[in-house]
Amino acid sequence: MEYRRIKIFNGMEFDVPRHIVRIDIVGAKTTRGWQVRYGKPWKFFSDHSANGTGAQQALLNSVEELNKRIATLPAPTGIRHKISANKSSSLPTGISGPFQRLRKGRNTPSHYLQVTLPIHGGKSKNTQVYIGSENTLTEERIQLAISKSVALRQEYIAKYQDSATRSKREKMLASLTG
Repeated sequence: MEYRRIKIFNGMEFDVPRHIVRIDIVGAKTTRGWQVRYGKPWKFFSDHSANGTGAQQALLNSVEELNKRIATLPAPTGIRHKISANKSSSLPTGISGPFQRLRKGRNTPSHYLQVTLPIHGGKSKNTQVYIGSENTLTEERIQLAISKSVALRQEYIAKYQDSATRSKREKMLASLTG
């Protein structure tokens, strides 16, 4: 599990895992503690002290909650599922086109959709889904290619999600045993 060093208001320092943040709000109502931001809803663990002496126990409680969530919830991936407001086409997320290209040795252009496929632990890859040639291009073939592209992307997203979750759980177990 990834850790970072955090120094709180009273000078105490803690090694804090990713997905846990420190909350220190001073005002009419003072709030001090740790918040687990893995899955929804986020959960807050108060120090139950104005001077921060309860921060260590609150952190231990939040780490315990984080471990429970990692063991039961899918890992956050950051993969977009909604169409961006800036996207110029109405194609689903991760799919663009149609693109036309004239292949070497051919006289008739071919049409393709480009699909971005996420790869866990590596760079995403782009692949093309053939729609048809200039002579065979129809709305039906375009819709078929879109369906095929969506299915292919969903397959890769599921693999990515599974791999990310497995990796997150292995790191959690390694940090508990090591």
